[in-house]
Amino acid sequence: MKAVYMFEPPRNGLEILEKEGIPYSYYPGRQAPPEWLEKELRDAVVLVAAPWNTVPRDLIEKAEMLRLIMVQGSGLDKVDIEAATQRGVCVANAPDYIAETVADHIMALILAHYRNIVRGDRYVREGKWTAGTPQTLIGRTLSGKQVGIVGMGRIGASLARRLKPFGARIVYWDRRAKPEIEHALEAQRMDLDQLVETSDVVAITVALTPETRRLINRDRVFRMKKGALLVNTARGPIVDEKALAERLAQGEIYAALDVFETEPLPQDSPLPRLENTVLTPHLGGFSWEALAETARFVAESVAGFIKQGRLPDTVVNKC
Repeated sequence: MKAVYMFEPPRNGLEILEKEGIPYSYYPGRQAPPEWLEKELRDAVVLVAAPWNTVPRDLIEKAEMLRLIMVQGSGLDKVDIEAATQRGVCVANAPDYIAETVADHIMALILAHYRNIVRGDRYVREGKWTAGTPQTLIGRTLSGKQVGIVGMGRIGASLARRLKPFGARIVYWDRRAKPEIEHALEAQRMDLDQLVETSDVVAITVALTPETRRLINRDRVFRMKKGALLVNTARGPIVDEKALAERLAQGEIYAALDVFETEPLPQDSPLPRLENTVLTPHLGGFSWEALAETARFVAESVAGFIKQGRLPDTVVNKC
């Protein structure tokens, strides 16, 4: 029984499969072509996809021996989970190590904005620092600010734990109450509209699903209070990007974005031309530590399934 990777994974994961005597194949690039996948999946029981790999219905239906799809990361929006469920194929991900890395990145984006890190760096590099501290670069303190977390899952909780020592007031929106987070971190659950209207920082950490697509719609973008910062490290389509660009162009709010509706960001996007943005190229879930630990978890999960029939505890569907 074989495992197929749709991309070229870190070596440490493959070494685990080799040690366990499990045959595998991988495509030496970011996205395997359909003809390669169809051939390799004829005798495969496990398919491993990167978060950027699309696993559509037709591929799932053609892979007759397939029993498990593992996403080597947290994002599941590229997998047709409904089709997998109908075929009796389990779908699982590897979110734990990614969560810590994404939370680090959110903190970095918030602090880059509050402390004018990007603008200050540019100021020095351009040779403009010829006297004392320029008043236009004096930043603000995170302590005492209200940070609204949209989605109190693994990433949201990791972010909340980082915010607490900074003295931020933590509020959150989630479909379910999280009493353990509320108790440990003095976090307050809040209606989404109220959170958007009152928060100094709105951090998007919810997964992209049909229900969360455009969750931060035009109305909510324009409800954000003046001077607020929107941080999105989740998925671009959760936010109405056109409305966000329009509000940013008015100079009333700020944005720190790691994800976009179209990636890579198109050349004609207005976002890079706006001074009130901090932009990064979908770096949030990537650190060398997270890549290695996620590859290890996935390989061990694949080995456990093929050799013992044991499903990982991160299965998200009924299979």
